[in-house]
Amino acid sequence: MTAALSSMLALGAMVAPTHAATPSPSASVADEAPNFTPSNAPIGALACNAEPTSNGFGGADVTRSIALRSGPSSACDDVSSRLYVGQRLGGWCRYRNPSSGYWWYYVSTGGAAPYGWIYEGNISGEETITTPCNDY
Repeated sequence: MTAALSSMLALGAMVAPTHAATPSPSASVADEAPNFTPSNAPIGALACNAEPTSNGFGGADVTRSIALRSGPSSACDDVSSRLYVGQRLGGWCRYRNPSSGYWWYYVSTGGAAPYGWIYEGNISGEETITTPCNDY
């Protein structure tokens, strides 16, 4: 310690710290986990690869050539090759995605694999599939 500093301290002078005090950590909004469900993800099934166990009556016909999906959302991956227009699908159950409000149907191709999800706008006759997908 220098003589000048010692003299100042002896006289009761305060010495300012050479570094700023670290503020106490506080949670900022940017550091918190997001508090929302993306609009393209199903609530209840929050992730794709949803395979319900509900199996009811009914079926539907493909009106647009599209692949089945791994979950009830357009954000989910394809799990089949493209279906052909007019192809008959066996209906297992239906699920209304609360994020989008659209109905999705878990179906099979002719009662066998592949199984997957298809959006209501790509099929007709889906009103015969009335069993809810209780898993969600």
